Order: sequence, then structure tokens, then C-alpha cells
Amino acid sequence: MSQCCLELLVEGTGIQRASDGDDGPQFAHRPVFAICGIECTPCGKNLNLDKRHGYFAYPYEKAFALPIAMDGQAIFKPIIQPLNASSPSPVHHLISGSFRSLSLFLLAFNPLHRSLSLLQRVPAFGPHQYLARNELGDRVYATSWALPPALSAWAVDREKWVVEHVNSAPITATSSYVTVPPPFTHLYSAGGPTGEAHAIDPATGGFGEKIQEVLFVPVEKLAEVDKTRVALRTGSHAVEVSSKGHAFIPVLGTNSIWVYVVDPTSGELTLASETSSPREHDGPRHVVVSPNGETLYSVTEHTNFVDVYAVTNGPSLQHTQSQRILPSHLEPANFRGDTLRFSPDRRHLFATTRGSTSAHKGWLAVFTIREDGTLEEKESWETPTSGGKANAIELIAKPEGDGAYIALTDDEPNAGGLWILEWDEAGGWDEAGGVQVVAEWAGEEGKRGEWETMDGASHAIWLD
Repeated sequence: MSQCCLELLVEGTGIQRASDGDDGPQFAHRPVFAICGIECTPCGKNLNLDKRHGYFAYPYEKAFALPIAMDGQAIFKPIIQPLNASSPSPVHHLISGSFRSLSLFLLAFNPLHRSLSLLQRVPAFGPHQYLARNELGDRVYATSWALPPALSAWAVDREKWVVEHVNSAPITATSSYVTVPPPFTHLYSAGGPTGEAHAIDPATGGFGEKIQEVLFVPVEKLAEVDKTRVALRTGSHAVEVSSKGHAFIPVLGTNSIWVYVVDPTSGELTLASETSSPREHDGPRHVVVSPNGETLYSVTEHTNFVDVYAVTNGPSLQHTQSQRILPSHLEPANFRGDTLRFSPDRRHLFATTRGSTSAHKGWLAVFTIREDGTLEEKESWETPTSGGKANAIELIAKPEGDGAYIALTDDEPNAGGLWILEWDEAGGWDEAGGVQVVAEWAGEEGKRGEWETMDGASHAIWLD
């Protein structure tokens, strides 16, 4: 291969060819993108054409440029624009963990080209099960299966799109969930026999002082109980905080949801009540709470229901409704309920379940939220694989019309990765209902050593 097959210089509307090479369309990044008005630092790298989409962008956060064919003609019309500018199709950034990697992964989704690209492989402390972000999206917080148990904080440079470690916080038992509720001064985590409340360090945005440790076993039993990720199957599994200052923690082992009052100053939690799930062996796994704090929704891991609760004075919970996630002809024993999220406009609820083996694909269910907080079934969509241990979802609004983009993580061995789905509220995708796949990141093969590459995805969150 020649040292530089092609050089592109973008000035005004022209793309100039400097030299030919012998390995097909390539280009070298040049410093001036006059159409964008952005000056880039020369990188000196030769980049291969992305044959799937007919373009390659480098650096991702700066501009797009198209290559020149060997006869000197442009393969396509140039598409040159700064990312996240005022345009119909900005690029959206995500960060993902993996159950089979120690790293975190920063990716970019381009709705216009329906592409998903890896921007940075971040050396980290995984496997990372769950992620959360602050209001600005410039800090990310992660749980980990690594031992000794710890949580980690990460800074996101939203100009360069680079992720760096801020600090870590040791905890007693492996955590499975972390959340950062308004006013974004404290973090709450839960997993297995313990949960935690941490202050956020205002100087760094990382973990500050541990305010409190919450126990889900008697204090005299704490020293002897399992504190590894195995305990997540029978202990606490999530935590969410409402606008009314109530925290809700589902505990699989006790088959109940614990309700706490949050001190608005100290951030400490005080137990107010415990409500049993409506069926034996439900295994409440994840919860979300309505914006007004009056309705709680819980997904059950063992029975694949979404349960609806009214939040009453105390506070305590009153069960009002159950909705199946699975179509009625399927056997719940072959699936494991996973997670749930609101649509961006809060008028719909999305819930997922995973296949218990690769022989059973997972499901995504969409419900319309009535004025009283109860649910009406809208549609169901079979996920591409079982989802493995994942099938977690996060949603962002589409820039035009009703609907959302959905990040769906997939841990199916030798098949999974990260899927970007598009949901149309009107159900305009014919037999597919309102959901269709628009992009996929299948992971990496043969790039680095084991535990470094992205092999399946656990949980991914949108950063913008």
C-alpha cells in the first residue's frame, strides 16, 4: 500500500484529488473544512472507505467527507457538516458496557446514514452491568462485577468526545444499578445485600463521601452473606427516586419493593414501608416512577409482568394493575423480565423480557399510559435474539414527529451487540408494527485481547 493513496482538501464546495494509490478508495484527513468553518488538527492517518454506507467520517466529532474513486470522480456528492449542528439529523452519542469486557465503549449513531460507529474503547473496571449519567451528560457512573466491589465515575469531554476516569468508590457488595436523581447532588446504588447513598463531589463530578449504606439483610448476617454478583439474583436489584423524594428498591429475594423517604438535605434514606409483589415468586427487578411521583411501575423477572402501583401516603404502595409483557401464547417460564422505560414524552411505557436460552427470542412491549396511570397494551415486538443477560433499553426523542430511537443491548453469545431501533407511535411499519431496526453494532473480532473488545452489550445510555 502506498503511503497516501488520496489526499482530500475541502475548500468551499470542491474536493481535490492529489494522488492515486493501489488499494482502492482511501483518503487522508486534511486540516481545513471550510464549509463547516471548523479547523481540524491533521492526523496523518489513511482511512478506509466504509463500504456499507459509502462514506467515512474522521474525526467523528468534526465533519464528514466522501472519498474519490480511482478515476478521480467523487463516488457520491459530498456530505460535509459538523455533528450536532442545527440540522435535521444530528449525531447522537452513547456509552455502553459489556458483560464480557473490562472496557467501556463510546459510540456514535448517525440517523441520516443509519450507522453506529465506535469512537473510543475506554480501559475500565468491568464487566459493567449498568450505567447512569448526570443532567449535562458530561459525567457517567458505572457499576461493575469486578472484585473488590466498587462504583466508578467518568468524565465525558463533549467537544472532543473522549472519556476519562474520574474516581472510584469502594462498596460492600457488587451493585447492579445506579441512579442520579435531581437535583443531581447525590447518587444511589443497589445490589444484593446492600445499597448506598453517595454525595457527588461538586469539584470533580465524581464520587464524594459515602452518606449511607442500606442493608437488605439483618446486620448480624452481613458478614456471612454472598457479596458477589451471584447475590444479585436474590437481593436488591435497582433503585429509583421520585420527584416527591421517595426511593423505591425492588428486592428479588424478598419478592417485595422497599419504599424510602429521601432527606432533601443529607440525601439519607429512611425506610417507610415494604410492599409484597402480587404473586408468589414474581421477583420484582426494575422500577420506574411517573413524573408526578404518584404511580410506580415494576417489571417482574420470574413472571414477566409489568405491575402498576399507586403511591399512597406513608409512603406505601397499592397494587392497581398487572400487564403481561409476553404475547398470550408464550410460556413465561421460558423468559426473564428485564427492564422498563418511559417514552420521551412520558405517554408510553416500554418493557423488555429476555429469552431464558438462545432458543427463545426476547420481547419488547409498548403500553399506552392512561390518565389514571394504568396501562393499555399497544404493541409487542420480538427482539432479534434472546438478549442474553441484557435486552436493556434507553430511549431518546426523534427530532421530528412522534416516536423515539431505542438503544437495545444484546448479550447473546456470537450474535449480540447493540441495536438501534426506531419506534413510530402511529405504528407505520406494516407487519413490524411501530418498531424497526435501523442500526447495529455487532461488536469487535480479532482487534485486541480477550476482555478488551466489545463482545455483546450490557447497558447503553444516550449522552445527547
